[in-house]
Amino acid sequence: MDLGIVGLPLCGKTTVFNALTHGHAETGGYRAGVETHIGVVKVPDERLSKLAAQFQSKKATPAEVRYIDLPAMSATASRGGGPSSQVLSALSASDGLLHVVRTFQRDDVPHPQGSIDPHRDIAAMDVELALADLAVVEKRLERLAPVVRASKPGEREAGEREMELLRRVKASLEEEKPLRGQTLTAEEEKALRDYALLTLKPILLVVNVGEEDASKIADIESEFATRYAGEGTRVVALCGQLEMELAELSEEEAWEFRQDMGLTDAGVQRVLQQTFDLMGLITFYTVVGDECRAWTVPRGTPAQQAAGKIHSDMEKGFIRAEAIGWEEILGCGSLAEARKRGTLRTEGKGYVVQDGDVLHILHS
Repeated sequence: MDLGIVGLPLCGKTTVFNALTHGHAETGGYRAGVETHIGVVKVPDERLSKLAAQFQSKKATPAEVRYIDLPAMSATASRGGGPSSQVLSALSASDGLLHVVRTFQRDDVPHPQGSIDPHRDIAAMDVELALADLAVVEKRLERLAPVVRASKPGEREAGEREMELLRRVKASLEEEKPLRGQTLTAEEEKALRDYALLTLKPILLVVNVGEEDASKIADIESEFATRYAGEGTRVVALCGQLEMELAELSEEEAWEFRQDMGLTDAGVQRVLQQTFDLMGLITFYTVVGDECRAWTVPRGTPAQQAAGKIHSDMEKGFIRAEAIGWEEILGCGSLAEARKRGTLRTEGKGYVVQDGDVLHILHS
């Protein structure tokens, strides 16, 4: 899963990236903001650890999230507004977006607009993304119109439906309304997917607070969630600077420090949890040879499609899946014992994989 990190200059975007990835990318100014940084995070998974211990696996492979810290938007915008082609390409390929918005006050890091106003900055980013989508939609409409006019009657109908949908999308974008909040049918969403529209992508709003507000994080998060959370949008508040510093400590030292600060959990962990919820992802597991591995798929994924996540040949040659809940397999001790007890289920290609399933895929 690839997530693009976006934000306006000096919002602490790269600081948050370092906190999430335990990275050491340069922070603190416009010069650092013209680079792209990439980091991979292995998702902490207690279930995987228990399964690996049960099966005495030599290797436990967790799910991964790849974060792409992109140059600050207004620092790369062209004269007409909107992200640069480099940033657009990376954003289009991302599965979702993290928008870092600043609420912290620092005299040595003045806000480019001269004042701290997170709601203004959120609106500005929405406009940037909407302008990028508007350019894509207008270009497609311009190219599609003559093709539809020259089409045969049977082909013309499909083209006219596409144009009507794009006109509706264009109207929403001109009103600066993100598409993720619009009412679209499953068929319409599928039709728009090929355009990789940015305002249609799920977005996690990361409210970056100052250390002086660390004890108020829960209240700040609730305030922003009330205003912004909804379809395709989630909110997390954290102190990026503090989380970056804690990432350099051991787990025990970081835990003690959080206790002293009155923090009940790690902001980085909440980012991962909210990301999985936002993206509608679940985790299933496989035990093959000496490896126990976690895989992520969208909620509602059928078994045959989940097999393709492991290998395309498994999806093509899918015969059936043996499935059991992770807690059940821990109770049985082995797949052989689960078969003996009758708790290992045989499922067909249409079986909807459940979060925590341990799957054994049989394929030709």
